[in-house]
Amino acid sequence: MTAYGLGPLPGTSLSDAADVVHSETGDLPHVPDLPARGLGADGVGRTAALLEAVSVDRGPRSWIMTDRPQLLTRRTRDLLDRDLDQLEEAWGTTVPQLKVQVTGPWTLAASIELASGHRVITDPGALRDLTEALVEGVNAHAAELTRRFRADATVQLDEPLLPDIAAGLPGVTRFHPVRPVNPKDLAERLAGVVEKLDAERVLLNQTGYAPLWDVARDSRADTVLVSLDLVQGTAQYDGFGHTVSAGTRIGLGVTGPGDHVDELHARPRERAVAVARFWERLGLDPQWLTERVDVHPRAGLTEGTLLDAAGAYAMARAVDHMLRTDAGDL
Repeated sequence: MTAYGLGPLPGTSLSDAADVVHSETGDLPHVPDLPARGLGADGVGRTAALLEAVSVDRGPRSWIMTDRPQLLTRRTRDLLDRDLDQLEEAWGTTVPQLKVQVTGPWTLAASIELASGHRVITDPGALRDLTEALVEGVNAHAAELTRRFRADATVQLDEPLLPDIAAGLPGVTRFHPVRPVNPKDLAERLAGVVEKLDAERVLLNQTGYAPLWDVARDSRADTVLVSLDLVQGTAQYDGFGHTVSAGTRIGLGVTGPGDHVDELHARPRERAVAVARFWERLGLDPQWLTERVDVHPRAGLTEGTLLDAAGAYAMARAVDHMLRTDAGDL
């Protein structure tokens, strides 16, 4: 069990964000993402900057595939390189474990358009090319992290649009909707990416919505990140239990803006007790709570301040510690 952040943080100062990650995270610090810095700093833009074989630019409605590299993606790549330089200055060159967040293949393909205006997800050839470019780009980035920080790199695949893709997306016109993608196909492509990534671990981020458990189990990700408050109802409980029983590690989003560790640690204990009671209610092996669970903040930290985020990180670390050391007494 360990505690870590999801990646996105408020504000525009990388040095301030790096300080929060370094001081408030557990054993797995992460490269900070700062979407408030504007165009190209969002998840899709930063991931697109890693793609060597595919060129992407910002279009009138969304990101679009282009024939040649564009100024925006080059600037984004330069910004990412400068970020790593600053992290080296702040953290030094020995960070044993380091996590980087990238947009997963499905959300990426649903967020980027072809020249025709159709989403990449509608074209099997373009989808294949984008997926292959994603693997190559992320592996190169992970190798860079290993070189700079002597770190074992963990890759987090963010898939915020997965439920929308499974339900069907709007098309160029109402006469051309994007058909729903079968969960088996969703999982198969994710599994193909997971298998090809040169990473110590691969995390699948399904926070912010009710998790798709079939996809989670079949994606072959080492860990699936979920928001605990969105795991509600019999179907979700069954999916959660089956996934943990199958050996998949679970990251539980249990803290958020406004959380802070009080002097007597009553607040984190309340949160730890709630997790332990949830576990007990599902009838899961108590030992798995310390062996197969991580703790992290819920999605949405960018809506607060960096101080709020620091509180959520510190709370996650405190809850994690209590679950590891006091799980039998909660």
